[in-house]
Amino acid sequence: MAQAQRLPNDPTDPQASVDQLKAELSHLASTVQKLATEQFGQAAGAVQDRAAEKVSDLEAAIRRSPTQAAAIAAGLGFVVGLILRR
Repeated sequence: MAQAQRLPNDPTDPQASVDQLKAELSHLASTVQKLATEQFGQAAGAVQDRAAEKVSDLEAAIRRSPTQAAAIAAGLGFVVGLILRR
């Protein structure tokens, strides 16, 4: 008895099913990667904006009272020096 010829998209063909599944998984992985990249880009942008805002706030505080800022910096340097010395 001759075997029936299978069509390329024949659901009973295991190799075609595996190939189709591989293609769909590849497409899904690509889509997930794009979404993750977009989300990461948005999060990184938000972090950069907050950091720039904090730097601006710090600069303004230093301009308001430079002596206090210098004293704080010296104190922090002293503490870091003590910690690194041990």
